[in-house]
Amino acid sequence: MKAIIYTRFSPRPDSQDCDSCEKQEERCRAYCERKGYHIEGIQSDPDTSGGHLERPGLKEAIQQLMGIDGDCVLVADASDRLARDMLVSLTIRYQVEKAGGRIEYANGTPVTETPEGRLLSDILAAFASYERDRIRHATSRGMKRRQANGEWFGKPGVGFMRDPENSKKLIECPDEQEAIAAIQTLRNAGCYSSEEIAKRITEGFGKIRGKPWSARTVRKIIAKHKEIRGQCLLL
Repeated sequence: MKAIIYTRFSPRPDSQDCDSCEKQEERCRAYCERKGYHIEGIQSDPDTSGGHLERPGLKEAIQQLMGIDGDCVLVADASDRLARDMLVSLTIRYQVEKAGGRIEYANGTPVTETPEGRLLSDILAAFASYERDRIRHATSRGMKRRQANGEWFGKPGVGFMRDPENSKKLIECPDEQEAIAAIQTLRNAGCYSSEEIAKRITEGFGKIRGKPWSARTVRKIIAKHKEIRGQCLLL
């Protein structure tokens, strides 16, 4: 039997509790040795979410399976290393089977050739999807709570910057606020398109964070200004 090993790792805040691609590969190699499988290739997708189907390493692994004559198997460390989304899991299984192979897990999860194995595989995929959503929800709630306390995470919006004295807080960026005021003035003139405004602002105020002002950024600023203005008129 010929085998392709596949590993995936997605760093998170609790990544110390996760296994790297190297550790997964060790267990997959040991599994193949116990089963007497000949390893034809090893593919990995480091720093990749299990909710994504388009992965270079996975795509190459399936291509390698298609090129193998005879029985072949895709070996992953566990079902959640293969996917953390129900639809993605089912799609991968379909692609592997279409390539003439099957999926096996180094942790001993039953193979999908039997009805029981398919049922368990589907249940594990559903739980992996649930765990991914739970982590995402908990992370989002934690960030919102900390932002409500004055802390900021992520990239500051246009017109703002991190406070030099406290990087977790935002303050207004004078240069960008001046440019935003100019954008509103040009827009109120009513004779310039978003592209023309972006060009004039870049010429007059310079680039924004290393890049020329874009028409898309200009439109977002104008839309936000209209929203704020509309709220004020309702008061």
